[in-house]
Amino acid sequence: MFRGYRQRILGLTPIRLKRLVIITLLTASAIITNAQGRPVLPPEKMMKLVPEKIKGFYVDGDAKSRLIQLGDISYSLAERSFSSNRKKIKILLFDYNNAEIQYKQATRKWKDLPPVETDTLSQQPLVLTNCEGWESYNKTNNTSQIFLGICNRFFLIISGDHVDMEMLHQVVNLFDMTSFPNPEFAVENKK
Repeated sequence: MFRGYRQRILGLTPIRLKRLVIITLLTASAIITNAQGRPVLPPEKMMKLVPEKIKGFYVDGDAKSRLIQLGDISYSLAERSFSSNRKKIKILLFDYNNAEIQYKQATRKWKDLPPVETDTLSQQPLVLTNCEGWESYNKTNNTSQIFLGICNRFFLIISGDHVDMEMLHQVVNLFDMTSFPNPEFAVENKK
């Protein structure tokens, strides 16, 4: 009796309920298949996008690249670090071609953040061709960071300890942005 009442309230007969479940499963399957149809770059190709050297710095440790799988979503990561006395620069590059939602989450906040300039902190948007990002410099700790979305697919983080923003801009200029593959998904840019 309760089952019949629930079906009438929802307007679902057993046949309609079965159709709804099948349509939901097919839609979920199509979404997963679509995500799997957008492959990420293999780790060795990701590493080729990251500069091998920075003038005045030496490579600190081994470069690392790997494919990370989270359920049906995968992304590639390349990591390289550099040092020079007390100065340190760390580069992380992600390929989010298979994870559009994660890319949007990583980059969406920059559009709404106002620039900040205080005695201790400087933060502002960073816009380059086919890229948008955010840069931050903590004057007290002498730390700097650049977050950059590239071609609506790649996410770059460059962090510096005892490194100013000018040096991080030089590091960004070492990247050949034309060598980054075009995205296989289009992220809407709402301004």
